[in-house]
Amino acid sequence: MGIYDQLFKEIFSDKEMVLEFINMFIPKLKSYGISVEDITIEHTKFTDIKYGDKESDLLFKVKYFENEVYLYLLIEHQSTVDYLMQFRILEYMVRIWKNYINEHKKESRTKGFKLIPIMPIVFYTGKRKWTAENWFMKKVENWEMFDEYTPKFKYEVIDLSQISEEQLINIKNALGLLLALNKAERNKIQKIIYEIKEELEKLPDKEKEKFRNYVNGVIKTLVKRNGELELPEEVFEEEVENMFENFVKAVNEAIHDALEKGYEEGMEKGKKDGFQQGIQEGIQEGIQQGIQQGIQQGILEGERRKAITLLRVQLLKKFGEDIKIYLDKLENMNLDELNNLAENIFDITLDEVIDILKNK
Repeated sequence: MGIYDQLFKEIFSDKEMVLEFINMFIPKLKSYGISVEDITIEHTKFTDIKYGDKESDLLFKVKYFENEVYLYLLIEHQSTVDYLMQFRILEYMVRIWKNYINEHKKESRTKGFKLIPIMPIVFYTGKRKWTAENWFMKKVENWEMFDEYTPKFKYEVIDLSQISEEQLINIKNALGLLLALNKAERNKIQKIIYEIKEELEKLPDKEKEKFRNYVNGVIKTLVKRNGELELPEEVFEEEVENMFENFVKAVNEAIHDALEKGYEEGMEKGKKDGFQQGIQEGIQEGIQQGIQQGIQQGILEGERRKAITLLRVQLLKKFGEDIKIYLDKLENMNLDELNNLAENIFDITLDEVIDILKNK
């Protein structure tokens, strides 16, 4: 099981956190006044449905009034949207009902036996917007003509890519703060952490305890996502009161070290090239002028290396694996071109970036 799956499985194995999730994202169930005592975690795993490692998919039985409903939660981390999600969910629903029948073998043979409803939820944590159709019948050609023979159900989508960190923080509970921290990109980590800390101090002790229970796991996923950051293990051993400051400090130092390394490499290369150019120009320009020019080129090259390092990080975070094979083309861009690309990083599309890099 991956680190992301493990994190969310741990969080949603806590019925208090499941209740927060319901109250945040599932208004239909929230309207029934669900309590922790109404939630049962079902330990069901469908090993023969081949959709990869799906141990993070979770099933809950929720009581409402005198009735019950299954809440089936599929956690999707990949940026690639699954356009056959309806079919996948239908398979799971049939399997859930089959298990329910097996648990009620005697009653299931009677005329009055009924299955309990299933509410499927896709909890999508990828970076791209979820664009798949969520009604099953709309995946069936000419379904209107065969309306009475086509299954009619939909799954709900909770798309975190469309919910900002600020919106999550403003929910003012432990789960909202954890999800906001989990979403934070490297260039916003410091800002988000301080906003979280400020809000955390206002929460009741019970919410602080929930946050404390899972925050280290969230930080570990952040470090894994920002693979170029080398953070000391002590970051994960701090008490929650000190963890924010040490984590921010470690992130800042890691970024600074990466940029400094690129700057120094650029300086050395520039000095060497400039010095050699000065010798070749000979007596007219003089060795001293070559050295000075080398230093200036070194400074510019250092700035260029720094810009390349930053853009590598930003492009990888924004476009993921789709941009990786083109990143070496950054080496062929001058400082002005790099700065122009950096200034437009939030508006530019993947295709536009690829076009720019292919021409270098």
